[in-house]
Formats: sequence, C-alpha cells, structure tokens
Amino acid sequence: MKLLSTASSVIYYAFIAALIASVSVYAWHNAAALLPSLAQRTAAALPATATIGAGFGSLALIVLLEALYPLRSLSLGRWVYADRPRGRMRGVDKLSIAQLAGISLLGLALCTSLHLPLYAAITLPLLRFVIGWRSFDLASLLHAGRTRSIGSSSFGLLDSEVSADAIASQSARLHPRSHTTASLSLLFARRLYRRWYIPLGAVAVMGLTLALAPQLGSLALIGFAAAWTIVGAATGRAASFGRIVDGAWPDWGLPLAATAGAAVLGTAFIATVWKLSLFTLAACCLGLSYAAFKRSRPARVTTMNIIDTGGFGASFSPEVFGYFMRGSYGIAAIAVALFL
Repeated sequence: MKLLSTASSVIYYAFIAALIASVSVYAWHNAAALLPSLAQRTAAALPATATIGAGFGSLALIVLLEALYPLRSLSLGRWVYADRPRGRMRGVDKLSIAQLAGISLLGLALCTSLHLPLYAAITLPLLRFVIGWRSFDLASLLHAGRTRSIGSSSFGLLDSEVSADAIASQSARLHPRSHTTASLSLLFARRLYRRWYIPLGAVAVMGLTLALAPQLGSLALIGFAAAWTIVGAATGRAASFGRIVDGAWPDWGLPLAATAGAAVLGTAFIATVWKLSLFTLAACCLGLSYAAFKRSRPARVTTMNIIDTGGFGASFSPEVFGYFMRGSYGIAAIAVALFL
C-alpha cells in the first residue's frame, strides 16, 4: 500500500507539472501573437540594451534570493529530529534544488529571448552556485535556515505586517545614528536605505523585463506590472508610521504618496520601453498605484474555509486566495487598457 500511495503521489505531481509546463510553453511561444502587439522604442529594442538588462536583472535576482532564501541552510527542526540522530549535517534540500532548477529555466528563457546560444544558460545556475555555496559549519547553516524561514513567512504566515517586519529586521542594514529627527519623510528615506532589498528587487524586475520583452511582448508588460506592485507595496510599508504616530498622514497619507511615487517610476519605465498612448500610460499609473497601495495595507487571514475542487484532486481557501490576490484589480485594469 505504501508503494501504491507513493506511486500515485508521483503520478499526480507529474501530471500537475506537465500541465503547468504545457501552459507555460504555449504562453511562451504564442503570447506575442495572441495578445496586443506593442512596439518597443528603438533604444529599448537594441540587443545590447536587452543583454545588459538581463545581466543586471539576473545578478540582482540571485543576490536577492541568497539574501532571503540561502542556497545552503539547515532548519533547527531538521537538525534536531532528522540529521543529528543520523550523524550527518546536510546543507542542501529540495528548495536548494528547486532554486537551481528555476534559475536554469530562467537562463534558458533569457537565451531564447536574446537569441543567444543555449549553452550560455549554464551561466546563471553556476553564478547561483558560486554565490550560494557557503555556510559549511553548523552555526552558519542554522542561521541560514532561520533566514530562509523568515523569508518564507510571506507565504505561510498570512499576516502582511508581521512577515514584512520580520523580513525587514532580518535583512535591514542597521547603522546607529547620533542624531534623531522628527521628519517622517527623512525617516522614510532612512527606512528605504536600510531595506536595501527593495531597490535591488526593482533592479531585478526592470532588468528581466528588458530581457524578456522581445519574446513576450505585452505579456512582459503585464508581468512587470504584477512584479512592480510588490516593489511599490514594500515601499509603501516602509513609509507607514501609523503604528507609532497618530494621524492620517503617517497612517495612510505618506504610504499613498510613496506608492504613487513608485507607480510613477514604474510608468516612466514602461514609457521608456514601449510606445504607448497617454491613455494607456495613465491607466498603468493608476493601476500600479491602486495595486501597490492595496497590497501595502495591513492584511491577515483570520478565518479559513476550504473548498474542494472535485475532480482536480486539490482544494483551496477563498480567504487565502483573496489574501494573495489583493490589488489584482489594478493589474486587470492595465491588461484591459492594452486591448483598448
């Protein structure tokens, strides 16, 4: 029975993986033909521009992954209950292999989009391996395991404020200063400097968008908008002081201004890459502002109802789905504007 259960699980996951792969391959080859065609500006369409974007974006993504999800790590639970009784100390697990596999697929996608030889795709997993192949003693492995657990809290904790604060406290650059200030704008700038992963994520999103735009067309714009809302939401959280200062401005005024500023920056990037009408650019700016501000506000899942999908052999919670999809109306508005 155990063999049958294992075999059925393998078949099920293989079927799901094949389904996702088939949809991804179809979208990769037909996105530019099915979705509205967008003309790129001359400077953005140059192969050198896309290649430079791919280089900076990939490097930023790999550094960000190592900061939040170290390649080699060891959780305290696995050390106490699995590795220590067996007399071993493993630093590589399923997530490590998944990272290398995902980076390899990204390398293949970039090589295809940039018309580079496919063997050049090995550069990204090698770079991820070189940057992440560290932490060989127990203390560093456990520290990396704690870092990975905090980085994964956004997916399992279902509380935006707690997970954002945990990631900020884990990754922020803390430099004690001798002078204080009451200016919220200056405090916001200091927070943004300490949370260095926010501008690094912006570089990764911009660079990879430049590299994938020749292949994906308008789908690259929609993907950029979805990823940029995460950058904007993180910027809005850095500007939120409502928990320590009373008033409308520190609670939602400054975060709204910060997310709007991030949206303007994202819209400027879109206007630099693609030739769009003023109406479409205005829709992009408003959609990015709404989605980023919506995602920056405190949210948590307090109740969870499970709905069975029937023949698909899976179930989901509407509350969890709504938690991760908040702000999606802004992205939908941008997608609709592309068809008008």
